[in-house]
Amino acid sequence: MTWLAGGVGAAGGAPLRFLGDQWGTERTARPGGAGVFPWGLLAVNVSGSAVAGVVVALATGDLRGLLLVGLCGAYTTFSGYAWETTRLWPQARAAFWASVVVMPAACVAAFLLAWRFAGLAAS
Repeated sequence: MTWLAGGVGAAGGAPLRFLGDQWGTERTARPGGAGVFPWGLLAVNVSGSAVAGVVVALATGDLRGLLLVGLCGAYTTFSGYAWETTRLWPQARAAFWASVVVMPAACVAAFLLAWRFAGLAAS
């Protein structure tokens, strides 16, 4: 049943990722769009990491499969991160390096903070 819960969660997470990334990208795009930092993707990945931290702290069983594996797994995206970061290399080296450092650090920090605070709130 966990695989079904993961699939149902993914069916919601993927469209949310697309919409969130598009929303953030449209609001931060510069004229020409080349070399711009992937702010929409950063927002999606950081918010998804924070939700994952809460889920790990509070959910178990099929609910964890639905929310963590399905929803958060489809909402956050490593492939999008890899593509966006690689796209920056020939156009904007500073943005490339900022993406390499900032996105993983921000995601890990968001996960750990949310996990810690959710765990404290639950106890």
